[in-house]
Amino acid sequence: MVSDLDQVRLLTTLKYQKSEAAVAVLNAREAELRAELKRLRDLTVETQSQQPEHAQIRAIGADVIWLRWLGQAQRQLNIALAQVLAEKEGLMAQHRRAHGKKLVAETLVEQAQSAHQKASRHTALDRAITHMVHREKN
Repeated sequence: MVSDLDQVRLLTTLKYQKSEAAVAVLNAREAELRAELKRLRDLTVETQSQQPEHAQIRAIGADVIWLRWLGQAQRQLNIALAQVLAEKEGLMAQHRRAHGKKLVAETLVEQAQSAHQKASRHTALDRAITHMVHREKN
């Protein structure tokens, strides 16, 4: 029975580790998207605060085209980030369940081991008592 529980514990641990790896991938993707969004926001602020020395760029409308591109890129990144966050939300629910199952399996194994040790001690005590009784009779 203990070996069956060990197999259950191993299986739940493996599923938890797989879930943990999937969460790590999404966390990395989220961080990547957030960093890129920050970079684009910084470029937008920089472009909007440029001094009059860039009057020629403004005169031909390049700054407007650049700002429009920055806005579109930010929208696309925000959509991608929203998709990652939605996927992460569903994955986190699965991850919490996997963690719970892992904890339950570990607890069951510990309880089974404790019960087995208790039974072994009880058996050893019975043997010792039986041996003492037989020695006294002889």
